Amino acid sequence: MINEYKGYSLFNDVENKELQTRNRAVIMCNIVEQYTKKDLITPKGAGLAMGYFRCIPEAERNDVNKSFEKMIKERGYARLANQK
Repeated sequence: MINEYKGYSLFNDVENKELQTRNRAVIMCNIVEQYTKKDLITPKGAGLAMGYFRCIPEAERNDVNKSFEKMIKERGYARLANQK
């Protein structure tokens, strides 16, 4: 099992699953935030976020995704498509 993706930790050594899930979601949010230009994520950022997500064990992805969705909304990066 790999421990990082392109320098981003996957927190495989963290035994507390809630903390591990939170940390992974924070990393994904940070990637999106770092690679957002003019309210759009750059292709590089999208690729990094998707690549990171694919490295998370499949059984754990749903929890990470739910946490990511909540955090990204709280940070103001997620809007409904019809909002401008």
